[in-house]
Amino acid sequence: MNCIEAHTIRKSYGSVEALRGVSLAVSPGEILGLIGPDGAGKTTLFRILTTLILPDEGSASVCGLDVVKDYREIRTRVGYMPGRFSLYPDLSVKENLDFFANIFGTTLEENYDLVAPIYRQIEPFKERRAGKLSGGMKQKLALCCALIHKPEVLFLDEPTTGVDVISRVEFWEMLSALRESGLGILVSTPYMDEAARCDRICLMNEGTILQTCPPPENLEEYFIELMKKDG
Repeated sequence: MNCIEAHTIRKSYGSVEALRGVSLAVSPGEILGLIGPDGAGKTTLFRILTTLILPDEGSASVCGLDVVKDYREIRTRVGYMPGRFSLYPDLSVKENLDFFANIFGTTLEENYDLVAPIYRQIEPFKERRAGKLSGGMKQKLALCCALIHKPEVLFLDEPTTGVDVISRVEFWEMLSALRESGLGILVSTPYMDEAARCDRICLMNEGTILQTCPPPENLEEYFIELMKKDG
């Protein structure tokens, strides 16, 4: 069974069609990448699949649960990293982790095995305020917080934007390890080298998916040609 499914999802904001009949599926243990320019509809799709907004038309399910009817249950079973750093900057690293663990009725110690490879890198700074961390450390903390309750599915909306190259590589090595544990991952990225590390990619433009396929060679050129045909 797919851990994420979307069928002909449509969403408009006034006269602007953000999504125009988007369909996709993600299997457990798969990384599916969303690639597209600003305004392609990627964040809107993330917000629908994580039950933050409702679709105008179409249907979607996460972990076999309907995103409209079963939104409360879905929220306990997914991890979500939005595009902007959304943790509490005045709380320390440890306080942020404890806060998010408490929301889900668990503790860092209970789920330490899952986050240990990531947490060990930020543990030396556990008393530092989150707002004082480097960009790479902020993203590692955000990933820890998204994983603290052992989700079945992980949503990552451009998680490495503005992060240095070394931290980006380390972040994707973590994602590869999480995939091996059976976690289904939907991730958007503006970086073609990151997209090449996905199992499959969805190329998006102006609210539609142009193509879903394994990452081809010369991905950037391939995507540009598709957009020209779409235009």
